[in-house]
Amino acid sequence: MPPAPSAPEGREDKLFTFDGYLRYDDLTSALRRLAGEYPELCELSSIGRSHEGRDVWMMTVTNTKTGPAADKPAMYVDGNMHAGEVTGSMVCLYGLHHLLSRYGSDEQVTWLLDTRAFYVAPRVNPDGAEKYLTTPYMLRSSVRPYPDEAAADCPGLHAEDIDGDGFIRLMRVRDDARGEWKVSSRDPRLMIARGIDDRGGPFYHVYQEGLIREFEGEPFRIAPTPWGLDMNRNFPSNWSPGLRGGGPYPASEPEVKNIVEFILAHPNVGALQAFHTSGGILFRGPYVYPDEQMDREDYHTLIDIASRGTELTGYPDVSSYSGPYAATIVDWAYEHRGILGFTTELWDMWGRAGIKRDWGARGPRPPSRDDLEETGLKLLRWNDLELAGEGFMPWRRVEHPQLGEVEVGGWDPKFARQNPPPKMLRQECHKNFLFCLAHCAALPKVEVRKLTASAAGAGIYRIDALIENTGYLPTNITNKGIAVKASPPVKARLQLPKGHEFLHGGAEQEIGHLEGYRQGQDFSPWGAARPARSAARLSWVVKRQVDAEAKPGGAGRRATLLVLGGRGGQATAGVDIGE
Repeated sequence: MPPAPSAPEGREDKLFTFDGYLRYDDLTSALRRLAGEYPELCELSSIGRSHEGRDVWMMTVTNTKTGPAADKPAMYVDGNMHAGEVTGSMVCLYGLHHLLSRYGSDEQVTWLLDTRAFYVAPRVNPDGAEKYLTTPYMLRSSVRPYPDEAAADCPGLHAEDIDGDGFIRLMRVRDDARGEWKVSSRDPRLMIARGIDDRGGPFYHVYQEGLIREFEGEPFRIAPTPWGLDMNRNFPSNWSPGLRGGGPYPASEPEVKNIVEFILAHPNVGALQAFHTSGGILFRGPYVYPDEQMDREDYHTLIDIASRGTELTGYPDVSSYSGPYAATIVDWAYEHRGILGFTTELWDMWGRAGIKRDWGARGPRPPSRDDLEETGLKLLRWNDLELAGEGFMPWRRVEHPQLGEVEVGGWDPKFARQNPPPKMLRQECHKNFLFCLAHCAALPKVEVRKLTASAAGAGIYRIDALIENTGYLPTNITNKGIAVKASPPVKARLQLPKGHEFLHGGAEQEIGHLEGYRQGQDFSPWGAARPARSAARLSWVVKRQVDAEAKPGGAGRRATLLVLGGRGGQATAGVDIGE
């Protein structure tokens, strides 16, 4: 197979031109280069190994001078869970480059890295992506054979590159008696459905390009794929044994286990974005129940964030309810961890061709034959104008070793239909990572607004603190987070200088959760709004022992307040006690 479209040779920075798709070694080199150039802003680590033993890379990004990532609210981002959805890994790499190269010059980026953290896993399925980029084969997830290791030997049609062009396209076989398809009279490249009263022909069967094992003539069956796993049905939420592609048990696949264990080990994660292809939509939950059954406050917050995503990307938010979408990462993140997340289906070839799709339509009526033909014609016109005809290969005669003369043709399945053509990749990366920035900006952030100490008698002092959440989201992120006990309450710990004791208030006080300013935006039926309960006041009364050392400006007078804000991060402040 020809190499995947990649960055042109001869450019100084070909790893960061974002006009091609990187194989595993090149992606690893790009990540290591970023980690080497920006050591104060990022750290590269492996969160585990893939089925074939490749490291699954995670880049942690934050300004370490303002605190470690673990002490800040964080967003988890991943790409390329599905083997062929390589646009996702490039969006992640683009985002890393964007964050690191713009720190200090871009106000939003600088603020985000000073106050928040990103955990970015560009390619959670390196095995599948490598096979996709180096062979003609199309596969969805892991290269591990499933559910039957003997599937590759099953009788029937198996996908193969017959004409040697490096892709597995379509092949049409003429059968004027039983053929289901005919050539459009408006464009000979387009195959349309044979009508009810069509007679005479020519008519065709249309198959995936391939070879037939145990061929005995027509008819023959379509063999199952040997790669039947779907990692995005393997997460431990609403999983069931009968879930197609779900694996033998939840998190059975090492790539999924890597993600689950990482997120569980990082309770500061409060936002999630998973990049997939294709469709041009922001796929969201709820997954196994309708919108009406989701917690109302969580639902409205989710839709608000999605609306911002639509503004930035042009992609509508689409509910996944009523589809076979259980046990996905976004499903698990919300149902088990109370995290709001999105599966962004990158790349909308139909939208680029000016075709609007009604994602909300759930009715039983399928598109008419005329509608489907018009859609196919629009796509071909777009290919001719925008891709110079390179996205679609016209039908050409090929001698098939079993079927005789057939015709092979159709769309480039990898870099036109499933992923954007290389020249359109960068713009897809840019607008979609902007949504990540906005979602991360919504995270809660606890801060100590005021910390004062005042005399209340001989050797007695009152300490007052004002603690705030300055973020859009509450410190619990969602009400689901509280329900599943995944969102710890905010706590304040006051450490007194040596020789002091508490008279009122303890060393640790539980504040509960602090709302974000989102909660102050709901109006009553009379048009009045209530301010968000996003701040809390605490007070302590402390006493200095008579023989305690108290040097002005010294450590003997300093009290330190540590606020453990859960998913709102941590904050510290100090105050001198006494004159």
